[in-house]
Amino acid sequence: MTRRALRRVVILACTLPALAAAQVGTTPENSPFRDLEKRQEITLLFGPSIGGRDPAGAAPRGGVAIGARYDLLLGSSPLAFTASLLRQSSTRDVLQPGLPLASRIGSNVSQPLYFIDLGFTLLLTGNRSWHSLTPSLTGGVGLATDNKSFSDSSKFEFGNRFSPMVGLGMKYAPLRSRWTVRADLTNHFYSVPYPDTFRDSTPGIPRIVDFGKKNAWTRNTMLTVGVVRGIGRR
Repeated sequence: MTRRALRRVVILACTLPALAAAQVGTTPENSPFRDLEKRQEITLLFGPSIGGRDPAGAAPRGGVAIGARYDLLLGSSPLAFTASLLRQSSTRDVLQPGLPLASRIGSNVSQPLYFIDLGFTLLLTGNRSWHSLTPSLTGGVGLATDNKSFSDSSKFEFGNRFSPMVGLGMKYAPLRSRWTVRADLTNHFYSVPYPDTFRDSTPGIPRIVDFGKKNAWTRNTMLTVGVVRGIGRR
């Protein structure tokens, strides 16, 4: 073997691993990952909710939630700005201070709650889907309100409450489809205000709450499914 031939063999031996490595992997058309095509999304949401329990038992309990959500991808980052508006049908017990425990709960009244949220969504697979699935984590702040100044005979009034929220989501987004679906598990946190009557003392009858307790934090859990409409190409 001549020196020139030996040199060619060495070069070929050094080049083959790199060529082989270049062939390993998945071609773009067969990759499980796909870049997200739409920059904005509007979602119609619907699903059951479970209202949190507070120590007094005065908070509105869950029912059915319905609403809308808007998402805007922020450039090439895995973050999206998120805004949502939800209405929850719910009921609550009217408590009657000064009565024995056995007869303290009065009527059960309808009291819908509204949740207005602003926050950010982190796409856990980056700015793409995996096998058409896009898992996400959402966090933000908002307002929980009964949208009216209503108080019962005990002077309990829910009013407007600051409400942080956090949620997990999964979206199914087929390639080149404007219509997709998603599911979300969301927790809203808020405080339940207690009127002075809940702390009034009646001889021989316990108070509804301890003397110094003015409110109690609870949470509201929603499991929603939604139809998603993508708009605007990236």
